[in-house]
Amino acid sequence: MSITGGSAAGRGPAPIPVDVAAAVRAASTGLSVLLLGGLMTPIAQAYLPVVGQFWLLLVSVAAFATAGSQVGDAELTHVHGACAALGSFLLVLPLVFWYPPAGAGLDFAQIVSAAGAALVVGGVAGYVAGRRRDSAR
Repeated sequence: MSITGGSAAGRGPAPIPVDVAAAVRAASTGLSVLLLGGLMTPIAQAYLPVVGQFWLLLVSVAAFATAGSQVGDAELTHVHGACAALGSFLLVLPLVFWYPPAGAGLDFAQIVSAAGAALVVGGVAGYVAGRRRDSAR
């Protein structure tokens, strides 16, 4: 099989390791979840004090799982999911640099741990979505 893909005689189309178009769409969806969840943080903290403490963590996990589960036609679904989730985090990162919370500086360890969480959650979500997709075929 060649790097550019294509099909060998009689074998059908070559599998796609990572579906780039689906990964970009998934990262955009994850960004939307992160933005909307971030904007709802003051409401969650005001009306749900127990949940409000962990609101951004819950939103991040939901966004990374949403992005990672949109696997498209990818063959390596765990890699595809991890890339999509990390992409959604990288898309929201400029906003984190631009508008840090009052009185809090940017913490490098927090950024690295959030990127690691995106990779793990997105990879697991991609793997599960790929198993579901393949069992349905």
